[in-house]
Parts: sequence; C-alpha cells; structure tokens
Amino acid sequence: MRVADVDAIKKNHVQINKDRVVKNFTQGHRKDLRFSREIKALRRLSGIDGVPALLAYSPAERWLAIDLIPGTPLPENPAAPDKLFTNLRVVVENMLRCGVARHSLPARDVIVRPDGTAGVVDFERCTLQHWRFSPIWWVARKVTQFHLLRLIDNHAPHLLTPKEQLRLQTCYRLSKAFHRCTRWRSRLRHYYRSQP
Repeated sequence: MRVADVDAIKKNHVQINKDRVVKNFTQGHRKDLRFSREIKALRRLSGIDGVPALLAYSPAERWLAIDLIPGTPLPENPAAPDKLFTNLRVVVENMLRCGVARHSLPARDVIVRPDGTAGVVDFERCTLQHWRFSPIWWVARKVTQFHLLRLIDNHAPHLLTPKEQLRLQTCYRLSKAFHRCTRWRSRLRHYYRSQP
C-alpha cells in the first residue's frame, strides 16, 4: 500500500492500494456534487478501456473505490511514446460518446500504462450529457477537445495536424479574450460595489 495523500487542489483524501484507489470526498467546495458526478461518470464509462472501473461507493460517507490503473502519471514519464497520445484520443472520444465531458485534462490525470497506452482518472469535474442537442453539452464537448489538443501540443506537438494546430490557436485567442473580459467585469463589479 502506498502512503495515503491529500489532493492539494480538491482536498480529497486518496488512498492508493495494490489493486484499488479509495477516494474520500470529505472537504472542499461542493463535495456532494463532485462525489455524485464522479459516480455517474464512472457508471457511464463502465467497460471503456483506459477508464477505471467503479468497485464500490458509499453515498453516506462520500467515498468510492475504483480499480488502480497500473502505470505512472504523464508528468513522471516525460518520454511518453506517441502511441500514448493516439490512444488518448480514442479514450477521450469514447468518453464523449458515453456522454461524459471533462472540464480539464491535466497531465497528472493521464496514466501511462506499461504497454504505452493511456488511462484517464478523476471524473469529479465533468459535464454529463442529458439530451443530445443541449448547448451546454456542445460547449463542454468543445472544451474537452480543446484540452486534449492542448495536452498533445505540450507533449507531442508533431502529432497535431495543421487543422488541429489552427483550431488550437483559435481556441487560445478566444480563451485569452474571454479571460480579459472577465477581468474587466470583475474590476467594474468591484468599482460599483465600492461606491456609496
């Protein structure tokens, strides 16, 4: 058994055993929602290669147990093979087909398995598709695809097609403009709230 640690960003207690991972959603903002989303996502993704199987969970105590995906996180494996990113595309497309879109795809959530294929963990921050033509689902799907392209660009940019590179640059520009607008909105809000 590896030493249990606390996820610094989400404040979950994570215990990694020989064959399973146990996550406790005991702290943090919206812990009940994050717990239920992860359960729903793992149920939808059941049987997909590269996604851990849900073994057990307790709604009352907010913990879940999932299969341990053997391998190392992508940041610990800088010389990841191209096969990993090709397989990661397949895993992400299968996730989207099952109606699960991740809000982000950080390298720490990508597991490089011993055979060089990808595993993906941590589904507490995701959007679930409820109906086919939902505008929220369309946006969530695009965000997931953007994060996939960004991850590939950071680790294996030669695998991006010219069309994907152009799409990624367009997304970077849109993201920059969006963040600029939110900063201005925040400044205006602060200004008007400080007025008597």
